[in-house]
Amino acid sequence: MINFLISFILVVLPVSSDVKSFEGSIELVQESFYDITYFTYFVKNDNVRIDKFDNSHTLIQSLLINLDKEEIFVLSPSKNLYTKVEINSTPKSGEENYAILKTENSRMVGEHLCYQWRVKNKERNTEVAYWVSQKNFYFFEELLKLINSTDNTFEFFEKIPETQGFFPMLSVERTLLRREKSRLCVVRISDKPINNNLFDIPANFELLRR
Repeated sequence: MINFLISFILVVLPVSSDVKSFEGSIELVQESFYDITYFTYFVKNDNVRIDKFDNSHTLIQSLLINLDKEEIFVLSPSKNLYTKVEINSTPKSGEENYAILKTENSRMVGEHLCYQWRVKNKERNTEVAYWVSQKNFYFFEELLKLINSTDNTFEFFEKIPETQGFFPMLSVERTLLRREKSRLCVVRISDKPINNNLFDIPANFELLRR
């Protein structure tokens, strides 16, 4: 009875506004049949920076994202250029083609206890298994609403309801015949203060007008 009451309270009561959102960095590795790409997310309040590195760990692109203002800037370090991304707010069609299953399967990914969520789309011959951990990753849900209009890395994850506070520690994309196409794995999470300067466009970068 006590366990039932605790579960009831957790479900019914809203998340406290006093819960501190994640601040720090998240490092990920994306592997496909053809290539390896590295990412680092820097998160502070409503600001997110995503650095993208090639397989030799050379920085090739940065995204500066303001969740409150709903702005995305793309930086090209090799050319000292930046541009503002036009956000497409039109909902994507075909929502009914996604089958979503939140399972009770669990495993450890690094130091994090994760549960498996699966999203399948038969028309696209694809199923993605997400191993998610719940902490204070409240930025991620809002982040997806912005970047999924310009990038499809987490397109399937956005179809899942009630993801507040969760982050996918491991994502594995397969065909319906189980052939692996790619995987994206968190390799390090650091809870540490982030310098505000990381979210500024460098003074020597020029605006690329489209």
